[in-house]
Amino acid sequence: MPASAVVVRRSVLGRACPACAETRCADPAECLYFLTSRQWADCSECAGSGWAGEDDCLSVFCWVCNGAGLEEHTARSIVHATVSPRARVRHQAHVERLTALVSNSVAVAA
Repeated sequence: MPASAVVVRRSVLGRACPACAETRCADPAECLYFLTSRQWADCSECAGSGWAGEDDCLSVFCWVCNGAGLEEHTARSIVHATVSPRARVRHQAHVERLTALVSNSVAVAA
C-alpha cells in the first residue's frame, strides 16, 4: 500500500498577540498603542517562526512569544538592520488587525 501524504492545517488564531499574550485582545486599543510605541523584532527563542522546538511537547507554539514570533526590544538592544523582513511583516499584520478592531469598535460606539 502506498504511503499517503499527511496534511496538517493549523489555524493562526492560536497565536497570541505579542503585546498582551492573549489570542483575543481584551483591549485592542491598548495593544495597538503598545505595538506602535516600542521596538519589535524576531523572538530570540524561535527566531521569529512562532513554533515551539522539536523537544517541546507541551505546546505547538513558542513558550517565549506564544506564537507571535515577535519580542519587544529596547532601542539599545536592537538596531533597525537586525529586524528581519519576516518580523516587519508579522508586526504590520498585528498592527493592521488591531487597527481594524479599534476602528470597528469606534464606529459601533458612535
